[in-house]
Amino acid sequence: MIDLFKKVLVLAAHPDDEILGVGGTISKLTKKGTIVDILIFTDGSSTQYANDEEISENKFSEAERANKIVGTNKIDRFDFPDMRLDMIAHVDKNIALSKYISEGNYDTVFVQDYSDINKDHQELFESTIVACRPVPGQCVKYLLSYYVNSSTEWGNILRKEFFRPNVFVDISGEIENKLTSMKEYKTELREYPHPRSIDSIRNTAMYFGNSVGMKYSEAFNLILAR
Repeated sequence: MIDLFKKVLVLAAHPDDEILGVGGTISKLTKKGTIVDILIFTDGSSTQYANDEEISENKFSEAERANKIVGTNKIDRFDFPDMRLDMIAHVDKNIALSKYISEGNYDTVFVQDYSDINKDHQELFESTIVACRPVPGQCVKYLLSYYVNSSTEWGNILRKEFFRPNVFVDISGEIENKLTSMKEYKTELREYPHPRSIDSIRNTAMYFGNSVGMKYSEAFNLILAR
């Protein structure tokens, strides 16, 4: 299916979400010449590290290094407040995202799945649904949601909505590149058995892969295809 994607936008509420959920697929797409851009929707650190601009810039530098490894074309960021997206008017997020997608003329968009327990992830999903709705003139043809280690698995246990993948991308040839990329996020990595550890990220890719007869896979929920 990914052979149909021409210009891709990966949305991430926070730096590292894009590699955790789509890193292998990004690498696979860019290897064959597909343009893949990243938009980090929040400032990434203002709540965790209030008034510390150095940490904010460091996290974005990690994101730039990580995305260079998987071949991302460019990485941008908005300045919506980290962990406080629910405090921003829904319409303001919708307008900002719709404008970015339209100006970029993206035919494919990836976003975190709504089943996630992270409120920022849910808020970004809801704005993405609005920005990508199939109205006349809409450039987006494919919309997929993705799984994020340390957030989505808890949603599967605790929420009525849960992650239901129906698209599996074979990343057996890209898994090491994905893990190397993730290692650039030193502020986000944890020790095993934390779900955001290198071994756990590998295990997740193995689980999804083994579910459909592959060695390693990233799983997605296809929301729109037209």
